[in-house]
Amino acid sequence: MSQISSSTYSRPVVAIMTDFGLGESDVGVMKAVIVGITPDAQIIDITHDVPPQNVPSGAWILSYGYRYYPKDAVFVCVVDPGVGSSRNAIAVHAGNWYFVGPDNGLFSYIYAEQTVHAAVVLSNAAYHLPQVSSTFHGRDIFAPVGAHLARGVPLPELGSSVAPAALQHIDVGLPQRQGSHIDARILHTDTFGNLISSIPLSMVPDLFTSPRVRLVFPSTGAMVDRRRRFFAAGSDDGQPFIFGDSSGYVGVAVQNGSAARALGVGPGATITFDLAETEGV
Repeated sequence: MSQISSSTYSRPVVAIMTDFGLGESDVGVMKAVIVGITPDAQIIDITHDVPPQNVPSGAWILSYGYRYYPKDAVFVCVVDPGVGSSRNAIAVHAGNWYFVGPDNGLFSYIYAEQTVHAAVVLSNAAYHLPQVSSTFHGRDIFAPVGAHLARGVPLPELGSSVAPAALQHIDVGLPQRQGSHIDARILHTDTFGNLISSIPLSMVPDLFTSPRVRLVFPSTGAMVDRRRRFFAAGSDDGQPFIFGDSSGYVGVAVQNGSAARALGVGPGATITFDLAETEGV
């Protein structure tokens, strides 16, 4: 029996992200639709625990890891509080990947970080299921379109072209820096209660070498000035500290606890961040 070389054969990758949870059959139905169209598709679950209808949270979660997926992977993303309304269903070719979902800002980080080569409104019903409901476009439009993309259908066949500038965006909270002072905000609270800020680590290469750092939450007056390179450093005293999150952003954590609970803040909270150039400043 001959073997197919991995260098000449690869399965198309379809990655799915939703806010559906796993208590119902919706995710399984979407996967069934995908493999019914593209039987050799390799389906990867990003997560199905995006907070319900929370587009900003879904946008950040997607941004965290999409770069790790192979070239031409198709992302089918459904966080869609406007399903059935006049919001468009879209497919976008950005960077080395394809993104399928609602035009509600869910792909805002992608637009900010990658070149958008082309985008279409999914107006060609030939690539949808025969019956399209008003409440489950994940099954009836996004899953089949993602499957057709994965099997090689060209993006322009899926619908009418739309200018990248016309795609919907949300405010991704880009930080503003003046000297050693940065105005930013909290983008995400992860499963452990760690607070992830909008400050990329590349903006603060001196995070652990600066004599002093201070992160303040103006809404509560809470201040964090301790740093740790990893969670187990130092004592388990329940006090929050600043760290470099694996997402590539500055975060705040509590060892074996929840920084979000300890500080009483969550996504959207504004922060000010200062790095002192000399001790005692």
